[in-house]
Amino acid sequence: MIRRFNYTGRKKLARTRVSISLTQTSDNLLAFDAAVQLDGLDLPPSAKIFIEAYRRAYFKRISCGTVSDPKFLRKFILEGLDPQALVRFRVKIVDKKGRILAIADRIIPRRTEEESTDKICLLPVDFVDLGQSIWRLDVDSDWPSLQLNKRIENIREIARSDNYFLTLVYPEIVRQVLYKIVVEEDHTDPYTDDDWMSQWLRFVTDLSVDKLLPPSGESEPVKMEKLKWIDDAVNAFSSNNKVLEKFIQSQNLREK
Repeated sequence: MIRRFNYTGRKKLARTRVSISLTQTSDNLLAFDAAVQLDGLDLPPSAKIFIEAYRRAYFKRISCGTVSDPKFLRKFILEGLDPQALVRFRVKIVDKKGRILAIADRIIPRRTEEESTDKICLLPVDFVDLGQSIWRLDVDSDWPSLQLNKRIENIREIARSDNYFLTLVYPEIVRQVLYKIVVEEDHTDPYTDDDWMSQWLRFVTDLSVDKLLPPSGESEPVKMEKLKWIDDAVNAFSSNNKVLEKFIQSQNLREK
């Protein structure tokens, strides 16, 4: 596993300091509100604050004042983006010479006021045209996301509350994500960083009573141990979420 070192002195803004929420306007446009807590970071008062929204080829940078005089946004329109688009954000604090003093990246915004401001979204949802496919897991971007076919009416609600969908899809998502992390990336320590892989490892180890971590290494015996660990993690996830029970209930309702 590659360990990262910070030789620049750049501060890392905790995601809990950043609050960004998305709304859909009456004109069917995508807008966002933003606020950042900078107290206690010992940043120069004159340093500028920038918020950047990005999605694939889309990029928008917005100036939000300075550390001493922040001007955070309310209902800022992101022109050209679909209201259901999965857009990510980063926050940069930049000095007069253009050097980045602090940064928070890969921020997944909240979609509703009911979501907690300090909740980290492990699996953001994107709505795209998948042809004849219902769903797909994207693990090749900077943060894994669940892609849902926007051709399907009410697919958002189905993915959120339909037990038949939940029980068949989400254990497989957990399996694919963990395979990417521990087998392909050989990332096995959940406490070395705050990236998405470490956050996923913390999530799944918290589901297990014994809190075992996957082994590190790329030999065939180690790979077999990793696959066994993934099986156990998926079983723990399924048990915690009563997957079998919900599937049977869903089947019984369909047969009535």
